[in-house]
Amino acid sequence: MFKSNSALGRAYDAVLWHEIRKLNTHLPKRRMTLAQLLKKADPALEAVDGSSILLKSAELHELAKLVPREYQDRIRLPIIILRRMDLGKSIYTVSGEAIEEFTVKKLLGITSLEYHEMYRERGAVYLYRPQVTELLRAFHSLVVIGFGVPKELADYGAEREPRHI
Repeated sequence: MFKSNSALGRAYDAVLWHEIRKLNTHLPKRRMTLAQLLKKADPALEAVDGSSILLKSAELHELAKLVPREYQDRIRLPIIILRRMDLGKSIYTVSGEAIEEFTVKKLLGITSLEYHEMYRERGAVYLYRPQVTELLRAFHSLVVIGFGVPKELADYGAEREPRHI
C-alpha cells in the first residue's frame, strides 16, 4: 500500500505521511531523562508546535520510586504511546527504547522481571485502550498519545524532512 510505484500512489503516500506528522505536533521536540527532569523546579518540555508540555513533579517522583536509580538516566520522558491504526482498532505501541517499553510493562503489571532483566523479554509491546487509559490515569502528564506512522511509510518521508519521533 505504501511506497507506491505510480505517481498518484506516491503522491497519496506523501500526503498521508505529511498529515500524520501534522497530527503529532503536540509531541515533544526532545525528550529528557527522568533523572534530568527530577532536578528541574518546573519540569516542562517544548512540543513540536512550540507549546509547552508540563510534567507534574508528583508524578515524576512517583515514577522515580518505581524505576531504580541506575536506570533513571536512561528512561526518556514523556513516554510516547502511538496509536497504530495500521495494526487494527485501538492498538497502541510504545515509541522509544527498550527501557520505555519495559517501564510501561512494569507500570501495567505485564511483567514481573526486574530492570536488569529487561532484555530477556524481546518483541513489540502492543497495548489496548483499557491499558492506555490505566497509564493515563496514573501518569497523565508523563504519557503523550500520538499517531503512529505505518512501518511501510516510516522511512518514506525521512528523505524529505526530519522525523520528530
